[in-house]
Amino acid sequence: MNELVKKGIKNWKKIKLTNIRYYYELILEESKRFRNSSSQRGIKKYRINIFKLNRMKKLLKLRNKLHIGCGDVRIDNFINIDAFRTTATDFTCEINDLAKYIKPNTIELIYSCHVLEHFSIKDSIEILEMFYNFLKPKGELRISVPDLIKLTNIIKRRELYLKDLETIQSIIMGGQNTRYNYHKSVYWFDLLKENLIKTGFKDISKYPSYPHFLGEVKDTSLLSFIGKSNVKTYISLNVKAIK
Repeated sequence: MNELVKKGIKNWKKIKLTNIRYYYELILEESKRFRNSSSQRGIKKYRINIFKLNRMKKLLKLRNKLHIGCGDVRIDNFINIDAFRTTATDFTCEINDLAKYIKPNTIELIYSCHVLEHFSIKDSIEILEMFYNFLKPKGELRISVPDLIKLTNIIKRRELYLKDLETIQSIIMGGQNTRYNYHKSVYWFDLLKENLIKTGFKDISKYPSYPHFLGEVKDTSLLSFIGKSNVKTYISLNVKAIK
């Protein structure tokens, strides 16, 4: 945001009145961006919730696997984290505050299902960087997102029922029933792989939706469609990466 402000001050004579609203919207959008707390210098202690900090310390003594964006899906032996408190959550926290409570190089495995698409392209890369920082050397990231190529192929076959098409629209754009449930980015393997490489991950590969790699877990990575031809198609891109 500072760069936007500096640019505006430097070129204020060239800015037309009709563009003021445009620059204002850019600054407003930038101010709302995700910020990885671990990359910010001098985080003031009063910004850290001491009760949450102690809660996370206790949880990390029991297990060092994170399930980020758990919703109402609880996974045993993981710390289940979500912005909303549900029957599944062990820890309630917005994703941009996680670095206040989790130290770098401490986590064995991170699993995040249908979360990354809720963030802008810039923010999603910072989130991957944050995940990378959390993981121990040779730690593992498992991430699931809607696969744009799979969804496009399903739509092109033109064999789905109307209710299925409406569901696909919500998978691409978000359910839009809460302030968090809007999608801002889309993914296919080559793109997600490139973003993971940029953040330092290696040994990047796809893995199937079914059976779930964690066993009896039922989450949106298992979402599928059965069209008029009775062919089941899973819609998620599931990717494994190593630090």
